[in-house]
Amino acid sequence: MTARTVVQSIAGATLGLSATIPATYDQPGYEASVMVYTDLGECENFGNHGVVANISEFTNVATATVTKVKGSKNYGVMALMLGSIPSNAGQALVLAAAESNNHYSAKYTYPDGEIHYLDVLVGKHEFQDGSANDISKIAVDLHLCRRHVTVAAV
Repeated sequence: MTARTVVQSIAGATLGLSATIPATYDQPGYEASVMVYTDLGECENFGNHGVVANISEFTNVATATVTKVKGSKNYGVMALMLGSIPSNAGQALVLAAAESNNHYSAKYTYPDGEIHYLDVLVGKHEFQDGSANDISKIAVDLHLCRRHVTVAAV
């Protein structure tokens, strides 16, 4: 499998959530037959995901030089914005996950078929209602708990 060689639009991307966690946090684990991903539906923005490392600094007085050392890694938060549809099964699952302490699995599929599998905690489910001309939306935070697993498009 070859990694993407050109930029692409996110139009057509999907995100599914599963209440099941894989037996192993690798491609075979996330693709096992027990894993069922429910599409979240009406996603306006998927937000960001990746790794951010904490950088610790130390300043040596004698040389006045700042030494930087990479510390802990944080795999981030995907801040989603969904058009609110209470009857959508994926959105109902997100609401349940926000009330739960359990880890969930997510499957983020790019338009070219590349997939990122994610181990997440749902940290926010917040209604964004606004004013008369606004669309009723839901802000959702998916906290990534480990490095994503990438499966290249075939």
